[in-house]
Amino acid sequence: MELVLLSVSPQVTTQTSLLSIAAKGGFLMIILLIISILAITIIIERIIKFKKSQKREEEFLLDIYNHVKDQHFDLAIRKCEEMKNIPIANVITKAVDNLNSSFAEIKEIIEAAVKKEIHQFEKNLGTLATFAAIAPLIGFLGTVTGMVKVFMKLGATGGGVDISLLANGIWEALITTIGGLTVGIISILFYNYLVSKVENLAQELEEDTNDFIFSVRRMKDENKKT
Repeated sequence: MELVLLSVSPQVTTQTSLLSIAAKGGFLMIILLIISILAITIIIERIIKFKKSQKREEEFLLDIYNHVKDQHFDLAIRKCEEMKNIPIANVITKAVDNLNSSFAEIKEIIEAAVKKEIHQFEKNLGTLATFAAIAPLIGFLGTVTGMVKVFMKLGATGGGVDISLLANGIWEALITTIGGLTVGIISILFYNYLVSKVENLAQELEEDTNDFIFSVRRMKDENKKT
């Protein structure tokens, strides 16, 4: 039992010391903690959404086109509903519902649906970018206010410089800078990653919808000839 306590106690001590060090940062560290929790929540939620949308689209589009060609519109819509986690499925649903419209109207409907899907994937990315920008500033603010307190204490001592007081005051003031930079760096890295995912998604949607539009147009032209 004693051996177990000895093996666990260094880890507990380390965690306690880290928490106590972070607590030295004061109220602004609480704000940074809240920002970090919100940022992590956004990052995880967005990554899960992208993971769910990554399914094979080639077979899906081929099935939809075959259903539409055979005028099995109910089957096409049902297939889209089964694959509703894929952005292209929601776009194609709008197109199938409006196949009786003109080609120009179908194109406008699809473009509007694509914009709506992209907007869904851009959700909360602006908030994440804001966190990336303000977290370091909050950290610097904490450091500046901490340094002001240090010099106020030094001034109150009547000019005598206590090296230990100065050192402790400085490292406590720098804690918020470390916290702010950490939150900011993580937020900006994942923001750039998620933005690149959105850009890739937009390009894929544009290519897939263009292929589908031209396929529908070709099908309509063939039906007119017959």
